[in-house]
Amino acid sequence: MRSDIVIERIESLRLRDPKRYQELIKEGMAYEQGEYGKEEKKKIPLQDLEKEYFPKDAAYAKISKAVLDGKKADVVKLTKEQLSAGKDPVDIVSNALMPGIQVQCELYDQGEAYVPNILMSNSAMLGGIDLCKEKLGNIPRTGKVITFVAEGDLHDIGKNIVAAIMSANGYDVTDLGRDVPAAKVSETVMNDKIDMVCGSTLMSTTKPGLVETAELLLKKAPKVPVACGGAAVSKQFVDTFDNAIYTKSPLITVSTANAVRTGKSWKEFR
Repeated sequence: MRSDIVIERIESLRLRDPKRYQELIKEGMAYEQGEYGKEEKKKIPLQDLEKEYFPKDAAYAKISKAVLDGKKADVVKLTKEQLSAGKDPVDIVSNALMPGIQVQCELYDQGEAYVPNILMSNSAMLGGIDLCKEKLGNIPRTGKVITFVAEGDLHDIGKNIVAAIMSANGYDVTDLGRDVPAAKVSETVMNDKIDMVCGSTLMSTTKPGLVETAELLLKKAPKVPVACGGAAVSKQFVDTFDNAIYTKSPLITVSTANAVRTGKSWKEFR
């Protein structure tokens, strides 16, 4: 399922069924306890994150805060005001919309935000980006990635997080969904100019799907590595096969994709 559809459904769910929305938050927390909870990470207070990432311009900072809070209507209203005032659409995207999602990603990475928070912030940001696109035309994306869950695994919450965060950080995301065979990933890569593939699995029994995908791409598209993550995945496991990079968190996946786009190979990551 495409990440934008996932975002729309989460937003609809929050309004239609608050109880299920809260259950989803708990589900995300449970997932994160599996892999992310094993290692203590120094937590940076929200106020300090906002000070580091938010723009100095007060009007831009309001947009960043609205993105962080997932308030799409406010983002749209504030973005319209800035465009009407003659502000550059690209500048708004880079220095008003993006900082909000960056803070949200940092909060998620240290366990202070969960799946719905990421999706709602991304949806709010996209509301502003759509307005900027209308004003400027198509805004270039950073690059292209594929996200998928290994064949046999139907758990896609982690994959949805990665898809949302990659999209929020400027990537054009092709989300192949869950229970995806290696051949389908390879076919998609061959039909499009893809920078990196992001594969995950929650179960130990489906880890071979990641191996098969990485090995097939090594033959078909050797410059396209597979970033592997998920509760069942470790660096020790990923280092046992070629054309794969272990990415422990979504933000690490973003930085890995950025490096891959500059020419860094999976061997250099090892």
